[in-house]
Amino acid sequence: MTPADSGADPPRHAGDDGGADGDGGGADGDDGGADGDVAERRSDVLEAYRQRDVRDGDAAGRRSDDGDGSGESVVVDFIASFVAGGSTAFDPVKGRVLMSERRLVLATSGTKTTVPIASIFDIAVGQVPPEVEEFFDYTVMIGYVAGDRRKTTVIGGDRETIEKFSLLLFRAVLNGSVALITHPAKVGGRVMDSPERKSGLHLEYESVWFTGGDIADVDSVSIDLASVVFFEVVERSDGARSHLVLSVQHVDDGRTVTSEITMASRRKMNILGRYLRLIYHWIKTDVRDIDVEETELEVLVGLYSTSEGIDLASLLNVEEAELDTRLESLHEDGLITDADPPAGLTPQGRFIVNDEFEDINV
Repeated sequence: MTPADSGADPPRHAGDDGGADGDGGGADGDDGGADGDVAERRSDVLEAYRQRDVRDGDAAGRRSDDGDGSGESVVVDFIASFVAGGSTAFDPVKGRVLMSERRLVLATSGTKTTVPIASIFDIAVGQVPPEVEEFFDYTVMIGYVAGDRRKTTVIGGDRETIEKFSLLLFRAVLNGSVALITHPAKVGGRVMDSPERKSGLHLEYESVWFTGGDIADVDSVSIDLASVVFFEVVERSDGARSHLVLSVQHVDDGRTVTSEITMASRRKMNILGRYLRLIYHWIKTDVRDIDVEETELEVLVGLYSTSEGIDLASLLNVEEAELDTRLESLHEDGLITDADPPAGLTPQGRFIVNDEFEDINV
């Protein structure tokens, strides 16, 4: 599964060499500490992220205190250390981090740096710059444009806080964006005659959804990020203009399919590529040290492939007690949502099953 881990970064373009643009977006620089208790803490963070949709209205009564009368809802408010605005003095200061749907604000008792969400061109999570590594264990670097200059802000803190904030920042930048999607562009190696459709883009931790516009709600398209096999950003030309296309190869119902996504904004294409790479890396890291026995893999595939109500013990031709043992082991490893049927697969569980399907397809 290394292709998706190594080929996800969008190509760099002239003028894009400042700010947070870096080698690999920071996702691959985090190899040493993502197992064990880190993976467990991340699971808690991501569960909270999944639950946020049902709590989105909770912040409606809270307003930003920028003093501009905008009445924006605050979605993030926490204390952190940061280096704001590309300061040449890499001396982090402690202050308040606030974010609404429109802007990110870093405030201390004497200063305030405002970053419009629409000005952000890059988000790199987990990469601690050498200049501040003595101060931070974990960071997110944010590249943005102020006037005609590219600037970088580094926010640091504990891993759980920074990861949760980063997910919300990706959502603030990308949710509601207009995208063109061709799905499926390919099934296996066969090119399909699928139309390019205009839709809205919505991020969830486990998936990217496309709905609205030319795509009715009942026909919404989703890409399960635990099923991603390979993705890359390529530049194409139709003669009159060139544009970027994010090509995502993923497993869907046991088949390897390719979906192609494009947006008018290269900035957003870059950030979407960062997001896919980050989540892929997190899921892959979480399962890296899990040893799944063949008998347990059969249970995972059975849960993935069958509908609720199927007698899984009979399907697998095992005793109920043996099935219970396998389910308990899978639940302890974080691969299924419950030790008792009906149980669903976690993103990590789906990753393992889709990896198996991809091996079969190859």
